[in-house]
Amino acid sequence: MIIWFIFGFMCAFVILCTLAYFKLTALYKAVKRAWFRLDISLKNRWDLLPNLSLIAAAFDQEDRSFSSELTLLKEKVLLCHEVAKRSACEAEISAHLQQLFELACKSTEFKHDEYFLHTKNKLASIDKRIQRSKKTYNSAVRDFNTLAQIFPLNVITKILEFTPFDYFDFENSL
Repeated sequence: MIIWFIFGFMCAFVILCTLAYFKLTALYKAVKRAWFRLDISLKNRWDLLPNLSLIAAAFDQEDRSFSSELTLLKEKVLLCHEVAKRSACEAEISAHLQQLFELACKSTEFKHDEYFLHTKNKLASIDKRIQRSKKTYNSAVRDFNTLAQIFPLNVITKILEFTPFDYFDFENSL
């Protein structure tokens, strides 16, 4: 009788471990998938940087530094492989874009320029996609990290070498 009890307990433990593994793996893939979508949205924003550099080149001489700074920031972001560093780099780009649009809105020639308004609207729609992607990514990270810290599952995460993910956040550029 005791043998059957031990056998049943072992079977239940194996089933629970298997279910935990599948759940952790599904959440891990959800985080990776969300990061991929966020990365695509951020790269779409990078594609607008040459257009924004052209807008910055039309400013006065002292304001033209935005053009070279945006290019340098884009190159810096490409070298960031950690989420925290990438978030900081994206925050720098957003700060520069905010300054660029503040200067452009003060200028009378840009208030009604179709190219500027089209670029600004395109950046606004990309920023909305980035916000949705950040929200999806951060919620997937929260779910994974929370589940990975629960007692029986944290042993499995250590055995399978799952590491917790970092949150990704920065301010919008508009």
